[in-house]
Amino acid sequence: MAGWAVVTGASGEIGSVIARRLAGDGYDLVLHTFRRQQAAGALAREITGLGRRAVVLRANFAAAGATERFAAAAGAAGRVEVLVAAAASGVMRPLAELTEHHLDWTFAVNVRSTALLVTRLRPAATVVLTSPASGRVVPGYGAVGPSKAALESLARYLAVELAPECRVNVLSAGLTDTRAARLLPGWEQLAQATPASTPLQRLVTPEDIAGAVSWLASPQSAMVTGSALVLDGGRALLL
Repeated sequence: MAGWAVVTGASGEIGSVIARRLAGDGYDLVLHTFRRQQAAGALAREITGLGRRAVVLRANFAAAGATERFAAAAGAAGRVEVLVAAAASGVMRPLAELTEHHLDWTFAVNVRSTALLVTRLRPAATVVLTSPASGRVVPGYGAVGPSKAALESLARYLAVELAPECRVNVLSAGLTDTRAARLLPGWEQLAQATPASTPLQRLVTPEDIAGAVSWLASPQSAMVTGSALVLDGGRALLL
């Protein structure tokens, strides 16, 4: 048996596809959710139908102590071999309109939870999902973008400090059609213009992301750690 994989944000459009892919790879799943418990439960039933075990754990990573409790519960399920940090949150406003609560929430969910989960669970392979907004300016992304940049730096530190026991890598995925992406200012224009300015001429799909996660979690990437894999169809290559 491959062991257990933990997917945070597993009830989301990307997280659920990743969870299904890892189940297909032979992992049992700990599925994290916060608000979408019904969707997480349906996903767990689907995974058990594939012959794998699945546990749903609810946690609000912004709350004090919640990540520590989640880590303890996830570890109690069994030895965690893979962690996929796909949970993300944030407020889509200019920086001048953000409050302390908005900033604290965003960094707690996106950054603090990842640091705690990796150091507590010590999985053999961790994949941290970020986006090109970690190094570019996206309107209304003044909290989320910097949190993604912090995640990429965090992953490098974790990769060094926890080696050789743990590998930690970043997967930076380009524009993907999800509920969260549709909240971006000018989404319709972005969705139409991005394929035209991308060498591979389409948006990224959740299946693309899941395939890359599968590889980064596998023995095939055994000498890859502290790296950032850009999955954007070549979009970042162009001015």
